[in-house]
Amino acid sequence: MMLIKAGLLIDGTGGPAQAACYLAVKDGFIVGRGQAGDFAADQVAAAVDYSAYTVMPGLIDPHVHLFLEGISDQKVRTLRWKEDKETTLIRAVKNLALTLKQGVTTVRDLGGPYGINSLVKKAINQGVVSGPRVLTSRQAISITGGHFHYAGGREADGPDEMIKAVREQAKGNADCIKFMMTGCVNFVRQDAGFVELSLAEAQAVVNEAQRLKKPVAVHANGIDGVRQALAVGVTTLEHGALIDEDTTDLITESGVYWIPTLVPFERMLDYGRTHQAKTLPEDNIESVYLRHQSMVLRAFQAGANIVAGTDAGALGVMHGDMWREICLLVECGLPPSAALQSATRLSAQAIGLGDEVGTVETNKRADLLVLKGNPLKDIACVRNIVKVLKDGKEYPND
Repeated sequence: MMLIKAGLLIDGTGGPAQAACYLAVKDGFIVGRGQAGDFAADQVAAAVDYSAYTVMPGLIDPHVHLFLEGISDQKVRTLRWKEDKETTLIRAVKNLALTLKQGVTTVRDLGGPYGINSLVKKAINQGVVSGPRVLTSRQAISITGGHFHYAGGREADGPDEMIKAVREQAKGNADCIKFMMTGCVNFVRQDAGFVELSLAEAQAVVNEAQRLKKPVAVHANGIDGVRQALAVGVTTLEHGALIDEDTTDLITESGVYWIPTLVPFERMLDYGRTHQAKTLPEDNIESVYLRHQSMVLRAFQAGANIVAGTDAGALGVMHGDMWREICLLVECGLPPSAALQSATRLSAQAIGLGDEVGTVETNKRADLLVLKGNPLKDIACVRNIVKVLKDGKEYPND
């Protein structure tokens, strides 16, 4: 058994931080928690001393694409869609290492080509490579020619084909089902285009996923797309830009986990400010982003489940950028404690791992971050990583 001494423990539950707390770790799990007097004197003397640091749960990113890097160069980025399987796999392994180094101990990959996400999940589980715990949707489901079909997506049309597409992902050991209700935001028109799936198609996806006991993630933007996603009963709402106040009320009432992915909007705005790109005009991006931020804050204040997620692999978004997503939630108006929970406890619940990870509690996995500073006082401290532990094993942050 290993005993860890934390100078300050933020356990992710939302309770008050605890000073001079000890954690007992055995076989990758937290088996005890308390003060020095709760443990034998020889164990306390041999404790791993993090008394100068803050200890908190490992971060969980529920929206990544491991096959793709956060490339800002548009020409280079276009070539990534055409890369061979072997090179893409090597890049994904590199992205896994970068993710863990940044304190993210669990990720959910929401779609990519060649079955790469399933391969890296298997490699992680078998201990072949190091990286965060991986959940995956395998292929993202879209209509023929729909959003993300070019990135190894599963194209399907009509309820029957949608059902078959869901079953294929389940057969491949997908942890969840991902489908594309709409396209991306069009910053020139400042809209989300048309709703790509019919109501019957979307309902077929959700019904079959639920029958197979798989949670459902949906990419949706715009009022109509988000409302249809809520109507069919998805588990997590990805992005959700360009909505209005009434729609945020529906999000709150539905109990869905909303993953607004703020970092991609910030990075696109940065790109628009430094490049002459017709599709990414600075003023329009800023307008959409400010609206998105205000809707996130409104939903949070009403009691919605706001979950941090990066969409790593999107334009300019690197793997491990969860620290920035957390900071942006604070910039939106969330208290630091709530922002941290959005990347730990709530994120774990959103992906179905609430009983295993997300908080520092007895009988949960010992996924821990050791930080310099107190993120409850300065949220930027979440980036000051001294050590990462996954299943009780230490990974140096070189």
